[in-house]
Amino acid sequence: MIGNGNNKKSMAYVRNIVEFLRQKTIKAEVGYHVFNYTDTPDLNMNQLVELVEKKMNINTTNIKIPYFLGILCGYFFDFYSKVSSKEVLISSVRVKKFCATTKYSSLKLRKKYKAPFTLEQGLNKTLENEFINTKNDNILFFSE
Repeated sequence: MIGNGNNKKSMAYVRNIVEFLRQKTIKAEVGYHVFNYTDTPDLNMNQLVELVEKKMNINTTNIKIPYFLGILCGYFFDFYSKVSSKEVLISSVRVKKFCATTKYSSLKLRKKYKAPFTLEQGLNKTLENEFINTKNDNILFFSE
């Protein structure tokens, strides 16, 4: 982990989003409505890693690289990428994004909607389907 792991991340479980959109479609209100969708509570990186370790029944090393050292490595890889014209997976931008708090308010949403699944349940279901009981259906998902 880079940094102390206290940076919070707002996340959403896709089945909660689908249910929210289904309900909004059925109970369509007149006008233009904007919502930030996040499931609560927001987790920090330490909590997220702990939940994943528990579900996957693994124990990762609890090594924490200080932020300044992580960003320095990111700059090194930026430089290497520039001079070698090769794309690398680590960059200063990725280190900054990983260590940043990305927390959004969904207070307006919470007044009108109760998610059917908690964020922890959603995370467990996702890990179960994507990594534990995988299906060989030849569907590949790519992410950055």
